Amino acid sequence: MVEQYDLGDCSRQLTARFMRHGKALKLQGTTGSDIVSSKRLYGRNRQLESRVLPPDGVEPGLVGPFGLWFEAWPLRLAFILGLIFSGFAWAEPDRPLVVGSRVGFPPYADVDAEGRPIGFAVELFAAAAAAVEIPVTFRSGRWDTVWQALKAGELDALALVARIDEREGQVEFTQPHTIGYDSFFVRTDRPHIHAIGQARSLSIIVSRSDAAHRALVGRGFTHQLVIVDRLADGFRLLASGQHDAVLAPKLQGEMLVQTSGLAGVIEAGPLLKDYRREFCFAVRKGDVQLRDRLDRGLAIVRANGEYDRLYRKWLGIYETPTFPVKHVAWGAGAIAVLLALLGLWTRQLRRQVALRTAELGRAVAAVQAERERLHEVLQALPVSVILLSSDYRIAFANRFFEERYGKALGWRCHEYLFNRVEPCERCETFKVLETNAPLNWEWTGPDGNDYQIYDFPFTDTDGSPMIMEVGIDVTEINRAKQALREVNASLERRVAERTAELEAARREAEEARDLLHVTMENAPALMSYIDADGRYRRVNKAYEQWFGYCGQELYGRHIADVHGEAAWRSLAPYVERALAGEQLAFETPVCYAKGGTRWIQATYSPDLDAAGRVRGFVAHVLDITERKQAEDALRETDRRKDEFLAMLAHELRNPLAPIRNAVQIMRRLGATDAKLGWARDVVDRQVEHLTRLVDDLLDVSRISRGKIELKREPLSVCEIVQRAVETSRPLIEARRHRLAMHLPSETVGVEGDLVRLAQSVSNLLNNAAKYTDEGGLISLTVEPSESDVTIRVRDTGRGIDPAQAASLFDLFYQVDHTLDRAEGGLGIGLCLVKRLVAMHGGDVWATSEGLGKGSEFAIRLPRLPDYPAAHPPAVRNGTSERRIAQLGPSS
Repeated sequence: MVEQYDLGDCSRQLTARFMRHGKALKLQGTTGSDIVSSKRLYGRNRQLESRVLPPDGVEPGLVGPFGLWFEAWPLRLAFILGLIFSGFAWAEPDRPLVVGSRVGFPPYADVDAEGRPIGFAVELFAAAAAAVEIPVTFRSGRWDTVWQALKAGELDALALVARIDEREGQVEFTQPHTIGYDSFFVRTDRPHIHAIGQARSLSIIVSRSDAAHRALVGRGFTHQLVIVDRLADGFRLLASGQHDAVLAPKLQGEMLVQTSGLAGVIEAGPLLKDYRREFCFAVRKGDVQLRDRLDRGLAIVRANGEYDRLYRKWLGIYETPTFPVKHVAWGAGAIAVLLALLGLWTRQLRRQVALRTAELGRAVAAVQAERERLHEVLQALPVSVILLSSDYRIAFANRFFEERYGKALGWRCHEYLFNRVEPCERCETFKVLETNAPLNWEWTGPDGNDYQIYDFPFTDTDGSPMIMEVGIDVTEINRAKQALREVNASLERRVAERTAELEAARREAEEARDLLHVTMENAPALMSYIDADGRYRRVNKAYEQWFGYCGQELYGRHIADVHGEAAWRSLAPYVERALAGEQLAFETPVCYAKGGTRWIQATYSPDLDAAGRVRGFVAHVLDITERKQAEDALRETDRRKDEFLAMLAHELRNPLAPIRNAVQIMRRLGATDAKLGWARDVVDRQVEHLTRLVDDLLDVSRISRGKIELKREPLSVCEIVQRAVETSRPLIEARRHRLAMHLPSETVGVEGDLVRLAQSVSNLLNNAAKYTDEGGLISLTVEPSESDVTIRVRDTGRGIDPAQAASLFDLFYQVDHTLDRAEGGLGIGLCLVKRLVAMHGGDVWATSEGLGKGSEFAIRLPRLPDYPAAHPPAVRNGTSERRIAQLGPSS
């Protein structure tokens, strides 16, 4: 229910009451309330305990009428001036202000049984408005409703608003009229809560959108909060045993507990210092004129006593003061005051004397402590400190001095240090007494240490002159200085030596540069330096002459600009690799813009800086066009030679067949003449020998021209060896050699042409048979490994000179170059072996311990993995060695 009424008559009555003199102001405080004054805003400091003060800034106590008048005269003057000015401003009647008042917040704001707004804040706003002649009407409602209405402009002001940070900037606040503190209300069987932090784990009841609600939310309380619309509902929940506490203003909470009959069930805890409520009037944002007028009205009601009356009426803190009216009472009171003042003065005087005495005691103790600290500092110093009297006696010596020279107190310095009766003639110390000025000098003590002495004039407590001497041991410093001087001298010598070395290196570098320049300029090769962008920076004379450019014409030009795009396409890949830091040596034909196509042999050497970056490269180029032409001519000659040999072999082979046929015919005719039979056998043997030579020559010719084809197939090494032995058996038997074979127990396979591989092994056996004297030993060994197979043929023959081992496999090479060689041969067999083995992916080599010690030839071929082990070759008889002994004509 919303009730509107006009309080104009009330405001006029309050103004009239203010103008009447006779109302004395006083301030009292009672324990247990939560309302305190806003003294902080008026320049006073008051410690907040459990009592509260009204916000008028006057100290508690009884004050007479005259004292009251003089004490309150500034407020009364402000009120009179306000009335004068407000009379001008309010010449025309204003419309009534629509003021909002919340319900359910007693004793500050609520509604009575008839729905009319009541409470301390309502009547205080009406009195302040009446003091500045502002008519008002009130509208009651829930807090959220009236707050939103004020911000929306539907209301002109609110009588009670707690001033918090988040509301700043939304409305205009007057000066606070009351300051309140909250408490946690708990059941009587539960302990009190003294701070918000203690309630972190509790279930707390708060009023919706209240300052307590916002204070807890701002401190992270969310899940443990229970929100109610009316505090009375929250207290009933707490009394029923639900939840742990209610956070509410202490005064309001105690009133609700009393009116609800819950005083024996719920009690308030101590005031919280975590936050406070500053209750103000609030007007719409920007209406500063109305705010200032309400501030003036609030000052008036504070000054005229209306604030005190409303405070006592609603908040129950103040009692009506009674003052005696008889002069006797006034006199007695004055005497009592004087006596009290006299007692206070005496007590204060005694207290000041005691304080002063204590201060002096503390000062003496401090001085003594300072002297002790100074003494300890002097004792701990790493220098000697002594005091000398005018009669040369040592009055004080610190620990450093006595550790070096012993106890010295009371001794004369010359007696103590030097066992002298008279003072030292050269001592500089006592000149300080004559000059009264500090003095420093150097001294070498009896212990051989060097000291830097500092003497200062000093006055003793009785006024007698003394000398304070400070000695610093500079022995190590002097040694360090000497060492530093020696080091500096050594460094100077080293710098001079290094400078000479650098000068020599500079001269050497200049000589090397000159030598390099001369070498480069006179070198027959084309030399140039090209930077990272592919541009010429330096060329030699041969380069200039070869291309017909001078150095200035080439400097800074790109390679493509000098030699043309065709040459650049040929050289660009090599240039890029050189600029990437690669050392290159290559031969390639280049089509130059000047000179046509030329073959060059070039070396590109990158030039790196200190950081390892390529900044260019040096090009060394030779014209090898003539050499290439000679090589082409040589290859053409070699090709014609191969063709000639092939043609010769064919031409030689053609008459061999008829000769062999004639020999066979002669053998079949059965001629009995012994000489004819000998001649037939000679012809047969020579034809056979000539046939082998021609066949080898044809094979070499075919390999050279790439016309030989291999019929590759998986082969057993034993099969290859058997075929080769069968081929070479006649020659071995003819020379009466013994043949020993060492074959592996496992089956070993290779991939290749059976005829060609057997031919290669047979050539090695034939070679061993020819160059071994009759009755020699030839061994054939097969050595398998995981990846290859080695076939070794060793003899006990003439051996090989190690210097000739590398040339044995060259075509037409002969160890014996005389024309009467007994063994014959063209030097083709071993060359043919090497080329056939190479075509199978293997290699061949020969070793010998020297002439007369035999030799060994070995063939290594890639092994065929997983070769089947079934059906071993017939040459194997179950043993690892086969010996052929005494094979010849007699057998």
